[in-house]
Order: sequence, then structure tokens, then C-alpha cells
Amino acid sequence: MKYGEVEKNWVWMLGLGLIFITLGTAGLMILPLLSITSVAVFGAFMIAGGILQTVQGITKAKEWKSRTLHIVMGAIYVLGGIFAVINPVLATAIYALFLGLALIFIGFLRIAVAFQNRDVSQWALMSLSGILTVFLGLMIVLQWPWSSLWAVGLFISTDMILAGANYIAIALAAKTERDAGTRAIMH
Repeated sequence: MKYGEVEKNWVWMLGLGLIFITLGTAGLMILPLLSITSVAVFGAFMIAGGILQTVQGITKAKEWKSRTLHIVMGAIYVLGGIFAVINPVLATAIYALFLGLALIFIGFLRIAVAFQNRDVSQWALMSLSGILTVFLGLMIVLQWPWSSLWAVGLFISTDMILAGANYIAIALAAKTERDAGTRAIMH
């Protein structure tokens, strides 16, 4: 298999993998804080975005057919953000359930990508990454709502580590392919 741009820039992919692993490991060190704080911060972002969308709907979209819908969407963002800031524990529980379902879906997609690339030397590691991501998603969903307080931080961190391992596997496979091509040219 030819890796194209990845083969030429395998160091970049390797670096990206190392960054993902570093960020995931840092997240593991602050698990209790990461789960609830991330949802509260996201709530603040929702409030800011909702206010901006509402203001835009009121002041800039006077002639739009969908002006009312823009104002309603902005208001929903503001209300959702206020809820996340006022009650980050409940918001974290809701987010954890969504995250668990999303990880299951992402894991199956990673497995599908791995099977589509069975000619890559690291396809088994790519498959393992997907299988572990499905497993992590199932752990959240099956232990919900009790998993909410630790799951968000733990699984985001773990998934980042697995994604980093996936990037490193692709980079090393591309490097091997490039090196094999270089050796063939020299001989």
C-alpha cells in the first residue's frame, strides 16, 4: 500500500500521536476535576454562543424568514448553557450517556477503517483501538448514571491515548514503507 502524503510526512503523524498521548495522560491526572469542569466550561461557551446568536437574530436578521428560529436557537443555547453551569453534575450525567453512545459508534467506525485497510501492516492495532473504544463506550452506558462523575474525563483521556497510538501506528507503517522504497532505490 502506498501512503502518499503520510509517507512523506510520517514525522508529523508521529508527533500528532505523541501529543494525543500526552494530552490523554494529562487528563488522567486530573480526572475528578476534568469531568465536571469540562461540562461547566462547555456550558459557559453555550451561553456566549447563544447570546451572540440571539443578538444576531434580533439585530441583523430583521428581513430573514427564519429570524424567529435563529432567536429560538440562541435562547435554547443560553438555557442549555445556564443549566450546565448551574447543575454541572446533572449535565455531566447527560453528557456521559451521550459520550458513551458516541464512543461506541466511533469505535465501530475505527474497526471498519481498519478492515478497509487490511493491507496496512498495523491494521490489527487500528482494530484494537476501535475495539477498546467500543468497550469504553459500553462501560459508560452500562454503568450509567453512576459512571458520570468519572467517565467523561477518564474516557476522553483514554480515547485520546488510543487515538495517539493509532496515529503512531500509521506513522510507523508509513515510515517503514518509505524506508523500504528508499532501500529498493539504492539497490
